[in-house]
Amino acid sequence: MLASAIAMTLASWAIVAVALWPIYRALPFVVLAAIAISVGTAVATAGALLRWAGWGVLLATVAVFTILGVPLAVPARTVYGVLPEPAGLLELAAGVVLGWRQLLTIELPVGSYESLLVPAFVLLLAGPVITLSIAVRTARPALAAAVPALAFLLAIALGRDDRPLPLGSAAVLAVVLMLWMAALRRHRRTDLLRAGGPSNPQDARAAVVRAFASAVVLLLIAVGGGIAAALAAPLPDERVVLRSLVERPFDPRELPSPLSGYRAAFDPAVADSPALRVAGAPEGARIRVATLDSYDGVVFAVGSDEVAAASGRFVRIPTERDVDVPGERLDIEIEVLRSLGSWLPTVGVFRGVRFLGDDAADVRDRVRLNTTTGTAALLGGTPAGTAYVLDAVVAEEAPLDLARSAPGASAVPGIAAVPDELRAWLEGVTAGIDGAGPRLDAALEAIREQGYISHGVDPDEPASRSGHSLDRLAELITRRPMVGDAEQYAVLAALVARELGFPSRVVLGYGPLEGRSATLRADALTAWIEVDVLERGWTPVDVVPPEREIPPQEPQEPVPVSRPQNAVQPPVEPPPPADEQAPPATEPTERPAADPILELLLAIARIAAIVLAALALLAAPFVGVVAAKAGRRRRRRRAADPTLRILGGWRELTDAAVDHGVDLPAGATRREVAVLVGQPQAGVLARVADRVDYAPEPPEPGEADRVWSAVDAVRAGLDARAGRRERWRAALSLRSLRGYRGRSKGQRGRRAP
Repeated sequence: MLASAIAMTLASWAIVAVALWPIYRALPFVVLAAIAISVGTAVATAGALLRWAGWGVLLATVAVFTILGVPLAVPARTVYGVLPEPAGLLELAAGVVLGWRQLLTIELPVGSYESLLVPAFVLLLAGPVITLSIAVRTARPALAAAVPALAFLLAIALGRDDRPLPLGSAAVLAVVLMLWMAALRRHRRTDLLRAGGPSNPQDARAAVVRAFASAVVLLLIAVGGGIAAALAAPLPDERVVLRSLVERPFDPRELPSPLSGYRAAFDPAVADSPALRVAGAPEGARIRVATLDSYDGVVFAVGSDEVAAASGRFVRIPTERDVDVPGERLDIEIEVLRSLGSWLPTVGVFRGVRFLGDDAADVRDRVRLNTTTGTAALLGGTPAGTAYVLDAVVAEEAPLDLARSAPGASAVPGIAAVPDELRAWLEGVTAGIDGAGPRLDAALEAIREQGYISHGVDPDEPASRSGHSLDRLAELITRRPMVGDAEQYAVLAALVARELGFPSRVVLGYGPLEGRSATLRADALTAWIEVDVLERGWTPVDVVPPEREIPPQEPQEPVPVSRPQNAVQPPVEPPPPADEQAPPATEPTERPAADPILELLLAIARIAAIVLAALALLAAPFVGVVAAKAGRRRRRRRAADPTLRILGGWRELTDAAVDHGVDLPAGATRREVAVLVGQPQAGVLARVADRVDYAPEPPEPGEADRVWSAVDAVRAGLDARAGRRERWRAALSLRSLRGYRGRSKGQRGRRAP
């Protein structure tokens, strides 16, 4: 029964580890899972074989947790990857309590970030200990199946909310647990036979076959019912898990719109002061400060709670995000020289960040990221002097032909209204043009041609009111010449794109950069728009007119313009699902495709090597005990003096008796010891040992070999009298390797080895 319980424990908890994989998706988790499950099973096995009390198993588990916890679950807090730091022990203890909630407020996968591996270590170490202990040490071993089943449900609840349920893993776990139930029934029937139950072997075999057949039938019914339910009501791609119910502490809607403070960067007192230092970014890259996708008629803001795309959700991020986008992975050094409020400038697709300075770890914990818009924030604000290295994937910005583009299907927050003046102006600049792409291209070109730049902060500049509300935009497009800056032109372009069916958003930032390293002044701050284009996704578009001399303002008596009657808009059709879009066109690379079978075999080989290494580490103490006893027996049996060989045989007999639990009293004679051993050959060996030890004549030729044959027979008799568990305990016992009462040392100075 012990063997089947060990197999069930290892298999079921390996499936639980597979269910936890989407949370971590990192090699340290694989190492942790292999070692934790193996060690937990070994602790429970040792407790069962050596008959430890419950508190003994608990203490052993706590000791293993303390010794292995920091190297496996908090690897960043170790010396040479093995020795735990004091701070690592504190994080390990805190992670037992706080790690579960932290897992729910951070983006997945988390890798080995901080102490977030601690919950997995607790689950995969304590779980096998509890499972195997219930299976082999309680009167209701069937309850052991409930432990991995509940852990599997917990792994799903802690996982991602954008992945389907792991029905395949659930089915495999159900098979393992049902096979365990069948094996358990077989063990029970075997025990009944031994206790005097039905003695007909055919009846016993028939009972086993019936039990197995019942388990198979129940399994088929369960699988068939699950398939039928799935076909009748397909499960949604997104599911509600614990992280869906946890309140996120950072809400960007509580902060002022970063676009509202755009004009402050052009104040003459700060315009020429350095604002940002960048090194390592590719030429032409753009630095994103904030992405704004929600407009209420007054300001463009970061995020909204009115769309399922979670554009307003900022979450903690792990050490490294798992992103799968084309581009070059770069380490970009950024130093903030002028505070940007709560926003943290980024480049490309955010993978990770490493802050510089003595408080780097504390600052890193305050980073929040919006994975939908790519906007990063720092709780408490980003002060001047903040320096960090950004791990990002930056793709080369390919030219965009808007005239040949079609709208994408990304979900964005809706806009309540746009000025009538905007619709009239749009009809005028796109008259006679068909198609959403060509009309958007013509409208943006009209903005560049008709618009002039004035920030309105210099007395020599024409007046230009700040803000980007509906009335400011109406003033912008009716005034001749059209005067504003990036704040107004970017918002105007975003609303025009929305009117023509293109999902759009405004981006505040710097760029495109003219080199890999640059120190950017405050007045280099600008804005552009991003539009969702079919087959390309979100694509940046520059809409700010070039700086040129502004002509005099035209008289405010414009010739009345007859506005065309607005055509009745057709009903808005829901955009096609995002997953039905054609894949983005990418340039073929020169790197040959990796062989998935070879990669799978290599991954299996690595995992098997780690598991074998962990098992070897766990088995080393037990192998050492067996090897020490075998070496001692070999030295005694091969002693050069026949007398020492015979006395060594007697010592081997007494050591075997002690390991089998025979209590030898102090001062007992060899014959008294032989009576306690209870084997017929023991008395003969006691007399031979006494004669050899006290008689003056040497032993007869071949007598030492006969003594050792008798010793082997006595050992076999002791093993036959004991059960399997007692034989294992005797083989691993340390009693004979230490001094014990009643140990014979001889009376004439001749001591056996």
